[in-house]
Amino acid sequence: MLETHDLDVDTAVSAEDALVYLNDHRPDVIFMDHLMPGMDGFEAVSAIKNNPATATIPIMMYTSQEGEVYVGQARALGAVGVLPKQVEPVEVSKVLKSLRVIGSNVERRVQKDDVEASSTSGEFPNLETLDQDLRTLIQDLFVQQRAVLRRDLLDSYETIATRVADEIRAPEPEVAEDKSIGPDSSIPLRLQIAVAILSLAALIFAGLYWQRERSWQDLQQQNASLQRMYIEQQAVGDENAQQVQTQLRDYQQSLGAAHAVTLNTIEWAANQSSGYAFDELPLGDFRLSVMEELSSHLEAISFVGQVRIETHVGDFCMTSAGANGYRLTDSEVTTLQCDRLGFAPSEAFELGLRQSVAFANFIKMADTRPAARIRFDIVSLGNSNPLLEYPDASSGVSAAVWNDIAMHNNRVEISIFPDGQ
Repeated sequence: MLETHDLDVDTAVSAEDALVYLNDHRPDVIFMDHLMPGMDGFEAVSAIKNNPATATIPIMMYTSQEGEVYVGQARALGAVGVLPKQVEPVEVSKVLKSLRVIGSNVERRVQKDDVEASSTSGEFPNLETLDQDLRTLIQDLFVQQRAVLRRDLLDSYETIATRVADEIRAPEPEVAEDKSIGPDSSIPLRLQIAVAILSLAALIFAGLYWQRERSWQDLQQQNASLQRMYIEQQAVGDENAQQVQTQLRDYQQSLGAAHAVTLNTIEWAANQSSGYAFDELPLGDFRLSVMEELSSHLEAISFVGQVRIETHVGDFCMTSAGANGYRLTDSEVTTLQCDRLGFAPSEAFELGLRQSVAFANFIKMADTRPAARIRFDIVSLGNSNPLLEYPDASSGVSAAVWNDIAMHNNRVEISIFPDGQ
């Protein structure tokens, strides 16, 4: 059915094969079955949306599963909608057009991508690219959700109409005196009942349609207002742009998580003691106490998702300590007198993964627990992403100033990512 639209279609027999395929490919859209060998469709959607490299690829569930509960679960995990396996070809065409895979939208999307590629410049190119991706993603989601709402409304109409038809066809009581209203009645009782039921159904249909159209208009107005505010603030600078991004993120989180403020507070508290000393393990017993307290707060609010532990290593000015390795250089000397200044990238990466036995056991127990609700991901960035920039070492800056900057860069950052966002 997809190949009739001159599309390049690749298939995978299982969710695991699909995840391997996505390591090297970026399709325009994914049609996901629910029942597959190994991982099911929901688990595959969650894995794809949790990966930043594939999170923006729209996913349409293609399954025989039905019901509002199933549709709600699919959308909560990140799917844009659900297509039944008995879907008509014209319905598939509408979905592909709304996702800008076929039709005139494809040409406009290619032209738009070319313009964006040529115009992405300035001091913050990554921020401009993020802006365009967010706008495109939000617009696509609104268009797709409107199509799904219309389809659900039509299904509701058909269900109520079928029920009314069954009631009209129901056998009449055999009591003779109930077959008519009176001897002078010219309209059969069955016809009067049918007219009353159809009138009531028409009122219900009109109310449902008006309510859904009103909700869609409100969402469009909110989206347009948010985009206008973002565009106006973008030129102000990095600080204001960061503020707009925060507002956009808060707006999106408010749609799917009522406890976003609580999660932000817990994350902030966990990062208040992010630094660690030169001779201290980045993931030692102190960090273990932080993670235990963090897990306790997350379990109290029934959190389900990922906790990312990101380690950073500072490039210290060091003096040789013989068999004991290196120690910090005395503060009164300069960087020109350091026996060693910083670490090689590979060495800094390994230093960032050092952890105590108790910390390692805590992480292992959490990851192997059946149906674990909190997943931990440890990432070492070594010395590749310093929080503060170092001065020119050849200028003879004092070791005290240099190592103070290195202490700020010697840190552990914790981020919380709830599932379905």
